[in-house]
Amino acid sequence: MKYFDSSNSLFLLTEQQQHQFSKLEHYDYFFHLIRHDFHGLSFANLSVSDIWAYFYFEEVPVINSEHALIFLLRNFMLNEVIISQKFKRLKKSTIGSYTNALMASVLTVNLFLDSLLEALRTLPKEQYSLYMKFESSSKQLFNDRFSAYEHYPKKLVQIETAILKSLRQYIWQNDKLFDQRKLKVVRLIDEITIIERELFKPFCKIE
Repeated sequence: MKYFDSSNSLFLLTEQQQHQFSKLEHYDYFFHLIRHDFHGLSFANLSVSDIWAYFYFEEVPVINSEHALIFLLRNFMLNEVIISQKFKRLKKSTIGSYTNALMASVLTVNLFLDSLLEALRTLPKEQYSLYMKFESSSKQLFNDRFSAYEHYPKKLVQIETAILKSLRQYIWQNDKLFDQRKLKVVRLIDEITIIERELFKPFCKIE
């Protein structure tokens, strides 16, 4: 799956936004900061792209309702970001900046992945293996011709639903810790923004 193809986004992007989205491939080194256990998995990489779009664009693009139903895990993470007041505050430092938006996105996705790791451990081995096998092709699995002879889409939805239930429970049980980690992301981006401002502000003219 192409991580920098706007057709895989959870948002319905305009032509101009699609052009801006495609430029993410020039910043692919940020994607190497994804947690090692999830590096290379499509839902982790695509989640970074999803959340980048939230942080980068001033107006939040319209959600692709079809993709939201297919990619339950990605949609859950994105919605948690959108409703968070802390991330709404953080957005003030990321709008229009590829690097700030990407750094904020990677740190935010890693925040969820740390909790997701605990949730995945609750899955039976067979379900875990099945999910990891098809997590990169779930969009194709919902094609009508595929569902005519396989039931994987239904199985994947059931597995993702179990993952989300466990993830929600873990976040709820560790809400204070999760909130503290959110704050760390906000503070780190604030620090980066201040450093950038100090490094690149115009030199004062000497009278």
